[in-house]
Amino acid sequence: MSRAWPVTAAVTFALVAAAAAPVRADDPVGDDDGDGGAEPRLIQGGADPAPAGEPRGDHRHQFGLGLSLVTGYRFISTYDNDRFCGDRATAGDGGGNAAYCFARTPFAFDVSLSYGLTPAVELMLDLRIGVERDFGSTSTAEGPRLRHYAPGVRFFLAGRGQVNYFSTAQLAIDATGYRDVGGADLGTDVRLRNANGLQVDFHDAYGVYVYFAEEVAFRRWLEVGIEGGAGIQARYP
Repeated sequence: MSRAWPVTAAVTFALVAAAAAPVRADDPVGDDDGDGGAEPRLIQGGADPAPAGEPRGDHRHQFGLGLSLVTGYRFISTYDNDRFCGDRATAGDGGGNAAYCFARTPFAFDVSLSYGLTPAVELMLDLRIGVERDFGSTSTAEGPRLRHYAPGVRFFLAGRGQVNYFSTAQLAIDATGYRDVGGADLGTDVRLRNANGLQVDFHDAYGVYVYFAEEVAFRRWLEVGIEGGAGIQARYP
């Protein structure tokens, strides 16, 4: 047997070990030019992508468009017993129109426009569009659908992450279009309104909310109501 085989085996083992050794990402791959620098080389394995930015957590400088479904319950006390509010008096009370009424508020949609003035303050304008008809001028007459315009301010009181509690202060103009028995328009009414609720923002561009509200009207008749609603809001940018 030749005496050169140990040398050959040693060289072969060294070449195999060098080929199997892992290459670090920061090690230069390629020949040195002799000046201490190395040519640019392809690094195996891509770098991790940059982490996505955190949600902004507020609506500052965003325009919003919301849509909610609303209903509730109300008490109405008329100033004039000849004015119909949805119920008839009993025979023992002489018949005719009831002096006061308890009834469910007809279902309606609220379309809400908003602008985030600061992280805690949002300007808003609600437009209420009735789905069901309300009571008419008599127990047999067809009534109007609700139509309110409610400018105001929404305050974000406290929250954690994308969950925020809010409260509103609004002055609602009720232009529903009620009429008396003779067919005369009863004009507009003014309502003081406050809504308190919870908003959950799943993304900077959209979220959902639920709320309970109280309101008082006093021009056509004295009306006190409570209502609840749920909706979705889209925002830009």
